Amino acid sequence: MRLGRLISIFDLDLVKKIIPTLKFKFPYSAEDYAKNLYLENYHCHKDFSNTSTPDCAEFIENYAKRIKEFNTKCLYSGEHGSQGNQFQVYKVAEAEHLKYIHSTEAYWVKDRKEKDRANCHMIIAAKNAEGREDINFALSMANIDGYYYKPRIDLELLFNIPKDNVIVTSACIAGWNYGDAEKIWLKVHQYFGDNFFLELQYHDTDIQKELNKKIIRIAKENDIQIICGLDSHYISEENSVKRDQILKYKNITYPEETGWYMDYPDTKTVIKRFKKQGILTDEEILIAIMNTNVFVSECEDIIFDKKFKIPSVHKDKTYDEKCNIYKNILNKAYSKEKEKSKEKADGARYEAKQVMEAGVVDYFLTSKAIVDDAVNNEGGILTTTSRGSAASFITNKLLGLTTVDRFNADIPIYPERFLTKERVLAGQMPDIDLNVATQEPFVKASRKLLGEYGCYPLMAIEKLKEKAAWQLYAGANDVKPEDANKISKYLDEYNKALKYADDEEKENINVEDYIPSEYINLFRQSNEYQGITINLKVHACGHFIFDGDIRREVGLISAVSETTGKRTICAAIEGGYLDEFGYVKEDFLIVDSVYLTYKFFHAIGMEVPTFDELRHMIDGDKKTWDIYEKGITCCINQCEKEATTNRVKKYKPQNLAELSSFIAAIRPGFASLLNTFLNREPYTTGEKKIDELLSDTAHFMIYQESIMKVLSFLHLKMGETYGVIKSISKKKLKGEKKEHLLTELNHSWAEEFNNTNNFKNVWNVIEDSSRYAFNSPHAYSMGGDSAYQAWFKAHHTKTFYEEAIRHYQLKNKKDKIDALVKEAIKFWGYKLGDYEFGTDNRKVNINEENKIIYPNLSSIKGFGEGVAETLYRLGNEKYNTFIDVITALLSNSISKTIVDKLIRINYFKKYGDINTLLSIMSYYDLLYGIKQISKEKAEKNNISLAVLKEYGHETEKQFNKVDSIGLLNYLISQIPFKELTLKETLDNQREILGIVNIVVPTMNKRIYYVSELDVKKLIVNISLYEIYSGKTRTVKMWTSAYNRDPFSEGSILYITSLEKKNKKEPTGEVNPKTGKKIYKEVPDKFEYWLGKFVVKNDVEDGEEDDQ
Repeated sequence: MRLGRLISIFDLDLVKKIIPTLKFKFPYSAEDYAKNLYLENYHCHKDFSNTSTPDCAEFIENYAKRIKEFNTKCLYSGEHGSQGNQFQVYKVAEAEHLKYIHSTEAYWVKDRKEKDRANCHMIIAAKNAEGREDINFALSMANIDGYYYKPRIDLELLFNIPKDNVIVTSACIAGWNYGDAEKIWLKVHQYFGDNFFLELQYHDTDIQKELNKKIIRIAKENDIQIICGLDSHYISEENSVKRDQILKYKNITYPEETGWYMDYPDTKTVIKRFKKQGILTDEEILIAIMNTNVFVSECEDIIFDKKFKIPSVHKDKTYDEKCNIYKNILNKAYSKEKEKSKEKADGARYEAKQVMEAGVVDYFLTSKAIVDDAVNNEGGILTTTSRGSAASFITNKLLGLTTVDRFNADIPIYPERFLTKERVLAGQMPDIDLNVATQEPFVKASRKLLGEYGCYPLMAIEKLKEKAAWQLYAGANDVKPEDANKISKYLDEYNKALKYADDEEKENINVEDYIPSEYINLFRQSNEYQGITINLKVHACGHFIFDGDIRREVGLISAVSETTGKRTICAAIEGGYLDEFGYVKEDFLIVDSVYLTYKFFHAIGMEVPTFDELRHMIDGDKKTWDIYEKGITCCINQCEKEATTNRVKKYKPQNLAELSSFIAAIRPGFASLLNTFLNREPYTTGEKKIDELLSDTAHFMIYQESIMKVLSFLHLKMGETYGVIKSISKKKLKGEKKEHLLTELNHSWAEEFNNTNNFKNVWNVIEDSSRYAFNSPHAYSMGGDSAYQAWFKAHHTKTFYEEAIRHYQLKNKKDKIDALVKEAIKFWGYKLGDYEFGTDNRKVNINEENKIIYPNLSSIKGFGEGVAETLYRLGNEKYNTFIDVITALLSNSISKTIVDKLIRINYFKKYGDINTLLSIMSYYDLLYGIKQISKEKAEKNNISLAVLKEYGHETEKQFNKVDSIGLLNYLISQIPFKELTLKETLDNQREILGIVNIVVPTMNKRIYYVSELDVKKLIVNISLYEIYSGKTRTVKMWTSAYNRDPFSEGSILYITSLEKKNKKEPTGEVNPKTGKKIYKEVPDKFEYWLGKFVVKNDVEDGEEDDQ
């Protein structure tokens, strides 16, 4: 009988027969069901599954569309080992008017604390809100103490869930991994009763057919319900291509999937597949399908509470009492302020009123309590500056969350940028970012105040980015290689802009702005790949804080680093959902400059000065500002990169206001005006009165606050101005809303200027500026972070380099150490001292009198702190010969490779010259401790047989009973002295230390040593070491010229011509035809290009200078 006849003729009778036998109230009439065959797809996977088991490329929105298409009711959150991206699923369900089902396909084992990789599967779905919390808790414990390759619950956790709170199914084939799985499932059924189902699937494989036979037998023998699980991984078969591409991207294959159906078909197709399988009867097929509707009937609507849930450290107090505590703290702190004024007092009152009326006093009291405990009791280090717009509130200074005072700031700072009660009441929580040296003290303090399970890092979802998405799409759809490559180049420019942008700026950088119009439509076709979840990471700074147990509230999940394998337990929520669902975070952002600044000042017995103290320290201090002008910017916050160093040298900031403006101006969005700004060329908005308003930023609307000032001047309420900026930057200001605003502003302009002649021009500047402008307290704070370090470098130079090098030694950042040493040599006249056996080379020390930096051994590649400690200990012993030294080193786990490197940097100079010691090491390696040696081996190593006769017993092929020590001593005595050439010495320094510092004043000035070489596609960058001066200069040459006359690192060049050319810099634009960056010459910047030269084998001291 054909399938269509089965459905249309006797299904109604069969449905009528089945409904009374079901163990739940069936939600449909027999007639409705026979017509529509509703099937709930509770076992389905979305792209979030890739965070645990990479196997899906389907979006939750597509599932919602399919569900609506089939007129079914529920949307399920569950994924492998997790509750999925529950808040995203809830939002989609809410938007599509579907019932949200909180679920998981959990991994389970018999005992989660055993190293058991059975990793069986089961579906668990919440029947009510408490069941949701039960699932969250079980999954949290699976991550806390049940993680072994996967987060695994066990029967203990399962049976701790009240039986009427969840529905459980046996899931897929993986639910039966144990040999005694049948026995275990019977236990599960015994506990959960009618809330347990044995799951049948329709895959056309022998193993599935045998399992289905087994399930039917067990179900009949034990009166257990059966249910149909689809285990879908995409909606339709054509979507399998996307999944295949993701698996290819992840370099994963699943050979066992052959014969599996992984789509989400209609019910007729499901029936057809079961019938083809030939295991179930028609009635069993229909029962299994109808049972999927248990979720419609038995699962209550779970409503997420979206009210603010701000943790409180004063739980026993009323809100009014908390407000009084808040005011008392502010009053007490204000009484200690050195600089008081009516304006400041009124400002503090205004801010406090905004906070209290917004209902968020708890947020500020909790933040203060966390910071106070972390700093005072847990060794926490917090920046004296700020991050984001928090320093816009003087009350945040009074709470001890910053030392920045907006009332004496050198740039415009307005409280409305940080918080207004209207924004909070509209659902936007205040957000204070705390720049810290390390997170642990602040997390400890949070847990101490809120409970052991009251603070966890947020999860961050890594999605497939534009370029990877484009490449996957292009590969799957036969895009022409030339088109694919061009679009990839445009995307490189976009990614570069993102790389150098701050978090707030990133929202305003649009990928399509980087792609020429003729390629936009082609690029858009890759959108279906963009945004596919590919990994789960730990949020860089965001920590979820909660009054209660996060394990039950949202659950915990593991983020496993793809590079290191390190696992971090996170709260199972993304930061983007916090405001909407009323949750709160604290941002503990690790900023290296915070820790470094702390170390600098503590090294001289001084606390880090407050921001106000810093302002006075650097005001008119030429030494500080010379650091920027001369480009001595290694470890100077915001100015370290070569391009930024060159820009700050050009701009030459002379005060904190200028430095802050510079930091705001170097962001990608300001690129078209950057050279005008850096060259201090006159700039105007086109209206004198507006220019006067912007006198503190050289007439540029460089800050969001600059725009706020102009809009406020045009009679817009200050509290509304930031909303306008956000609307413009997010491209939401359009239509009637924009027309109304422009009419209002135009009217105000006419009142101020008695005409509207220049309004349109200034509005265009406002629109353009809104897309890139920085918030001023953020730039001001970053300027302060930078100025702390510049002042310290200028006034405590020796300590700066000692502490900075030691800091990066602990982090094993050898490139940074190398840069610091080179800078100290170049700008301050320091010399790099020798490493020597018997001296303390465990850490960097600087002799200021002799200007010598005594380096630390662990900065050498391949050397760790353990090596330096061992060498220091052994260096304090006494030795008769170098043989004794080698023996001691090797017997204390110092490798031969390290000994060789130490010899080559003249570490053992007291025992002889480098060539002699290398020869001794070679003989030692060959002969020490031997009893016999073959004649062939001896001759191969140039050891005379006549000599061997003196120290051993000769046989036909070898010498035995060898006196190895006597032989060694004799051979050592015969080593001829051979002085190291200058090139060999330079090579040793470059290869081992990564730096050369030998100076020979009599050397010919045309002779250079190639210390670094970077060969790119078009240009070669060359670092040339001037042997006569000890300076390094960077030159360029075309790669084509280099290929005709190549050389390498370590080459000696005799240079007869260098050409000085104007430097070219990118304009920030891309040639739409070629996809290449457009460059233009910079009048006052130069670079040198290598002309004629000769490659020499070595150098000769004392060559006559013929320049």
